[in-house]
Amino acid sequence: MRGRPMAKKRKTPAQPGQDWNAPAAELLAELPTDRDELLAAAVATVVEIDAAIMRGDGAAAEAASDRYEAVIWKMNGGTHVGSMADHDAPGQVIERHCAAVPGDVPLWGQRGQFLVVDGDMRALVEYEAGYGGPLGAHFQFHVIDLDRPFISETGYRSHFDTAQGCMTVDEVARGILAAQRAEKKRPVMVEASYRDRLADAPLPAWLAGLEPPARREPATVLVPPGFVLVDVVLPSHRAFIARRWAAEAATKIKAARAAGLNAKGKGAGTERDPASPEPTMTCSTVKADDAASAGGGPVSPEATMPSSGAESCSIARNDDGGPADLVEFKPGQRCEIVSVHHPVFNRYIGKRIIIVKVHPDTRQVWAHDDRPITYKTNRAGRRVVDSDPRCIQSIYGFDQLRLIT
Repeated sequence: MRGRPMAKKRKTPAQPGQDWNAPAAELLAELPTDRDELLAAAVATVVEIDAAIMRGDGAAAEAASDRYEAVIWKMNGGTHVGSMADHDAPGQVIERHCAAVPGDVPLWGQRGQFLVVDGDMRALVEYEAGYGGPLGAHFQFHVIDLDRPFISETGYRSHFDTAQGCMTVDEVARGILAAQRAEKKRPVMVEASYRDRLADAPLPAWLAGLEPPARREPATVLVPPGFVLVDVVLPSHRAFIARRWAAEAATKIKAARAAGLNAKGKGAGTERDPASPEPTMTCSTVKADDAASAGGGPVSPEATMPSSGAESCSIARNDDGGPADLVEFKPGQRCEIVSVHHPVFNRYIGKRIIIVKVHPDTRQVWAHDDRPITYKTNRAGRRVVDSDPRCIQSIYGFDQLRLIT
């Protein structure tokens, strides 16, 4: 069941010399100038957006959405250009400040992470405002149980939509999950290569108490030297012995892996043991501009992700079939794309990118194209940015990149 779409109306074309992105003068007059007061105004506006959508009032929802965009415009110095360019850009600062507590269902226009269940299918959903502001919706579905059917063989599905009147965010997400599942003629399983990769990617800490626990076993079992993988069928009165042996072996494998990491100088970081059924849960501290969250305000979902500041880096391996060389990924480095997750993107192989953020725990980076900013002259005769590659960022896995500088 779908609610009434709350798509934003198209704006009136701007007159020559007029900035069509500029909010109406009456909106700007209502807004404070202090940064903290602007952040508080953004939170109040998100509450208004959700209330309007839940009662099906499209006009009120659009007015509140315009007010939210005006807050970003004013905090960004009177323009929308570059407002979402990087982690410290006003648009992203406001988005984090207004974010829901990870695990709680967010309001419309409020970024968040939550759990959605459709029958025996469970998905971690990331929701954020889509293109066009808070009335747009971007849902990202991540598989939780790797050995069960999902809506994508990669374990991930992105879906753009609009806010639906009189429906909550999780109700819409559950409907999308059910609809995409129904479209499949037969159950879709996560492919082995993606399952092996996702098995080493930790879930957010708020899912640690999930019942039943997430099933994150890899498709390919890595057996260390000195151990043998055995499939055995035993009578019930003897099975407990095999279980005890398996538990003892898992403990020894975990200790051996930890010793190996320390010997290689990697003791500062933790690595998931493929032989252990327990997923590794890690998190980092919230940045300074999110310090208000500690006082009882909304908490950023990025509190469950590794730090993405200038000091953030990660060690990866170049899997070239020979000895594994250590590669350190850090913001500002240039890389070349050497593989893609689907043949349709083969044309991107060889393209060069610049890393912006590094997420070691998920073995991913945010990056933009390695090309210069281009400019143009607008109708008012001013020189303005035509294309800034920093404003369009994509996510890449460590194993998809080759370090250049």
